[in-house]
Amino acid sequence: MKFNISVEDFVNYLSKLSFVIPTRSTLPILENILFELEGNNLRMQATDLENFIRASVKVDGVEDGSVAVPAKKILDLVRLLVSKFENVTISVSFDKNDYEALNSEINFSEILLEKINYDYASACFAFNGLLSLDEKTRMIEACKKINEGLTTDGKDDLSAIMLKLIDTIEELHRESEKVSSKIFSKKKIKIDANDKNKITITTANGKYSMYGENADDFPIPEEKTDLNKFEIQGSTLKRFIGKVRHAASAEDMKRNMSGILFDIRRDDLRLVATDGFRLGKIVLKDFSHNNPKDDKFIVPVKAADLLFKLVEEGINTLEYDEASLKVTTGSVEIYSKLVDDTYPNYETVIPKNNDKKLKIKKSEFLNALRRASIFTDTATKRVKLEIKNFELFIRADNPESGAEGEEEIDCEFISESENINFDKEPFLISFNVTFLLDALSVAETEDIIISFSMPSKASVITPTEQPNNEDFMELVMPVRVS
Repeated sequence: MKFNISVEDFVNYLSKLSFVIPTRSTLPILENILFELEGNNLRMQATDLENFIRASVKVDGVEDGSVAVPAKKILDLVRLLVSKFENVTISVSFDKNDYEALNSEINFSEILLEKINYDYASACFAFNGLLSLDEKTRMIEACKKINEGLTTDGKDDLSAIMLKLIDTIEELHRESEKVSSKIFSKKKIKIDANDKNKITITTANGKYSMYGENADDFPIPEEKTDLNKFEIQGSTLKRFIGKVRHAASAEDMKRNMSGILFDIRRDDLRLVATDGFRLGKIVLKDFSHNNPKDDKFIVPVKAADLLFKLVEEGINTLEYDEASLKVTTGSVEIYSKLVDDTYPNYETVIPKNNDKKLKIKKSEFLNALRRASIFTDTATKRVKLEIKNFELFIRADNPESGAEGEEEIDCEFISESENINFDKEPFLISFNVTFLLDALSVAETEDIIISFSMPSKASVITPTEQPNNEDFMELVMPVRVS
């Protein structure tokens, strides 16, 4: 097998395949990546036996063949080849006064991963090397969390500067992509594997060799026909998984809850996750499929995480039967075994008559809960809510350490079925603070609504506004008040 491939493509696809490669396995062959060359098409595959990733990339093919390549060695080598470009400097201007204003409030080195620095002389943010998509995403998520706190504290001027910083990070990433494209487009790697499975990698300045395994020993996914299928925008699929993923069970004993339910109906698609104490559900309304009947299947958490990381923009195709799922996204195919179990009847547990409605500013509630979480006990993580007409009291305590905290924030609380003065009869309920924090973190509106019936019954959290084609909610069970 012989071919030439650009460094850019090689880094890109090897990084995607790395998500599924086990660090340790009783089957040594799984610690390899299967390379199969036919003409100018290179197929690369990796698996942990539960999930398979297959990527197809165009190369300059010289001689067809196949080999299983040691994943860690090839990944380490390619990453170090990329590091050779760390002398490249990328910069984007940023006002000095804006920088100084933010610098008094935040830790720049922590947010910017100690990678991007501010150059006072040139009034710009700059860094050496290349900025990956993952690094950009982590930086922006950190900025958004800080911005929520600035908004809550009424620091609107700083919040506006923080939004400028987010735009600057986006621009730095765009510039990085332009530079990497120019650099990598001129860089080719030559891969040569002989009939003894000796693999030679040749670059402009070096030559490296390693031994692989016989390609015939590498497991490949079963190719099935006559699968049911539907199509969905990649951005929608990723967003929907991100909305409910946190509610899935992490316990092996709850096998039927250890994944995300795809509930496929004639006119809508529902993604649901629950661990028995909370339940997230999001509905795509403008949806249709051509399958003979509606269907349900459970995607394991690990497979859902792979989809979240790998799905690309544009149309994605999901093909499935009762045992397996295949997702085609761009030039990548993801295969996964489905959870072989029956999902709980989630619709029966969603309350229909919660008549008490709490409207509250999300950022204020979120930050108050974060502070309260410091004082909860480690077993229940319980916070107690005392809700009046226009005031919410949040209390937490840890009897073992004696720590406790209390905070008051504004709210609006009404009963739709009866006239109750909650100043005289406050509504008392307790929750696991982690469940509330997780639910609020995926709400995308400034205010949220929490509906209640009784302190012992499930509450439902919803955003105040939703896109016309979506419907999102999260159910949270209370914990016992003592």
